[in-house]
Amino acid sequence: MSAVIEELLAKRKALAAELGALDAGISAYRHALNGAAPQTKSAATVSATRPTMSLAARKKLSLLAKARWAKKRKEEAKK
Repeated sequence: MSAVIEELLAKRKALAAELGALDAGISAYRHALNGAAPQTKSAATVSATRPTMSLAARKKLSLLAKARWAKKRKEEAKK
C-alpha cells in the first residue's frame, strides 16, 4: 500500500514541476509577444468579481433554499 502512495506522490511531484515549467514558458511567450511584464497570477485563479444578480433571480434562489431547509427539517422531525 505504501509503495502505491509513494508512486503517486512521485508522479504528483513530477507533474507539479512540469506545470511550473509550462507556466514559465507561457509567461515568457506572453512577454515576448507584447513586451508586458509577466503575469503574477496563475491561470487557475478566478476573478473576485461576480456579475450582478437580478432581484427575481435572488428571490428564486431564496425560495429554493427555503424549500431545501424545510425538507431537511421535515426529514429530521421524522427520525
